[in-house]
Amino acid sequence: MKATFMLAAMLLVYNGCSNHQDSQLTQQQKDQIKNEIKAVGDSVLTRWQRLDVEGALKCYSPEMFAVGDSGIVDYQGYKTLWLTMPNAIGAVKWTTLQSQFVVLGKDDAMSAISGKLEMTTKSGLNLVVNPKLFTNLYKKVGDSWLITFEHGSGVTALQNPGKK
Repeated sequence: MKATFMLAAMLLVYNGCSNHQDSQLTQQQKDQIKNEIKAVGDSVLTRWQRLDVEGALKCYSPEMFAVGDSGIVDYQGYKTLWLTMPNAIGAVKWTTLQSQFVVLGKDDAMSAISGKLEMTTKSGLNLVVNPKLFTNLYKKVGDSWLITFEHGSGVTALQNPGKK
């Protein structure tokens, strides 16, 4: 609820301060932008499931920052966190449950994605985050859309298959 309120407040501030570039875009242009940012998000999730950290990080701007349960991290902190993942995680499975995309302007867009995240550690511990929620802001840089902000949240359940 708190995250929803924060997101709504952020959008109100952004929309109140912006020059409403999105109203100058045709529906076809808006749909194209939505398809492009969906492709970027899908690429991150696909690479994440393959534990292709370097590939996934190419979708993020070096100026990005992320907000999660443990606080705020910049790109370097996020990269460090991601680079440790293949050492501890053996498998990742993501299932998208719901997604929404909003065009904020010709070079700015956002997405909200809800899904189920299942990970198995190399020691055999199963982690399930359901739902796992992501809100991303995208900026077009040259010909590419990059993630400039990410907010992730969810409730993690630990399942040890060896113990009941």
